[in-house]
Amino acid sequence: MESATEETTAEPTGKTAIFSIVCGAHFLNHFQSSMLGVLYPLMMRDLGIGFVAIGAITAVYGFVGNFLQAFYGFIVPYVRRGVILGVGNILLGISVVATGFASSYPFIMFTRVLGGVGTSPQHPVGSTALASYFGKARGRALAFHSTAANLGSLVAPIVAAVLVAHIGWRAIFWIVGIPSILMGFACLALRDTIKLNPAQIQKSKLAPMGWDAYKRCLKNKNILLISLVLMVGGAGLGHGINETYIVPHFINDLKVDMAYAAFLFTLIQVGGLLGPMAWGWISDRFHRTRTLQVSLLLSALSTVWLSQQDHVSIGLFANLILYGAVVTSRQTLTQALLTDVADDDILDAAFSLYYCIGFIMSPFWTLLAGWLMSTSGFQTTFGVISCSYFLGMMLLLFFREPVNKLRPLTAEPAHS
Repeated sequence: MESATEETTAEPTGKTAIFSIVCGAHFLNHFQSSMLGVLYPLMMRDLGIGFVAIGAITAVYGFVGNFLQAFYGFIVPYVRRGVILGVGNILLGISVVATGFASSYPFIMFTRVLGGVGTSPQHPVGSTALASYFGKARGRALAFHSTAANLGSLVAPIVAAVLVAHIGWRAIFWIVGIPSILMGFACLALRDTIKLNPAQIQKSKLAPMGWDAYKRCLKNKNILLISLVLMVGGAGLGHGINETYIVPHFINDLKVDMAYAAFLFTLIQVGGLLGPMAWGWISDRFHRTRTLQVSLLLSALSTVWLSQQDHVSIGLFANLILYGAVVTSRQTLTQALLTDVADDDILDAAFSLYYCIGFIMSPFWTLLAGWLMSTSGFQTTFGVISCSYFLGMMLLLFFREPVNKLRPLTAEPAHS
């Protein structure tokens, strides 16, 4: 057995590795998803598909990934997290490369289903790995995990818009898939680093396995409420409504070209890059539930504001940045709240259920938005979506604050 000194010495190295690998993989996961917002109009033109079709592609991709997230609580006790993340990223990269060869709608549907399988471990496995390492600073650690994803979402539209004029949309898929494959091999190579915090190894031997952990989670009303809050929000979960419909709206309704539409979409990602870190910092120092309530209210208001924008203006720029900063915060805040209410020995099962329940409605929101976009237009679609955040606020009224969990911090760096 390692001595306490050896564990303390090894811990910073382990934290650096886990942080770099998990957040790097999350960056690539969201990069490949967010670039579709720019590429979809070209794919719609070349393959002769419409809003309902691309909504179905996005929905199936999301449903497969979200459904599989429920099962990682069973797998993690027996398979190293690095192996799970490695295989997932390799599979995702292969699916992205294959999409570049698509010649029909069914072919794209198949490759996106494969991609959904590959991306499924990123949230539950990656998040629990970070939560295991960053005790009191887990709010900020999980916020950085979300920020890495939002950084991928930020640069993807810009890169895709620049490249598509020179190499076409198919070649972009080929280029983007390769880094995900390489990241997968990096996860496999460093699989011994991505494991439980050494201080928890002995404790984990006594952890409930399989259904026992899930049963404890299902009996915990707070865990279910937090998962439902994540579920009811219409946008902000990634690879869904924003990535699928906003860029086509800019092009078709605001009459801007693709490059300018990509720039406008990037403003949402700028907000999404800054927002989670700010909200995570606030939630670590103040009342986490009230912070989440405020973010949900601002999400509803900014969505209504966006639905009323009918031309390019300074107000639109400000609206897009605010919208990105608040709708992406729900995941960061609910993650941190989940770690407050779930015991460490059931954390893998808790995150698996949280992501499955929380993300399971995302495909249906995407399909509903596609139908509304086709029949009623953007204003009605986003007006309906804005109501979803009020449902989340109502659910939080039934939440009961944990009494024995770590609460507001003074100043502690995320790496300590």
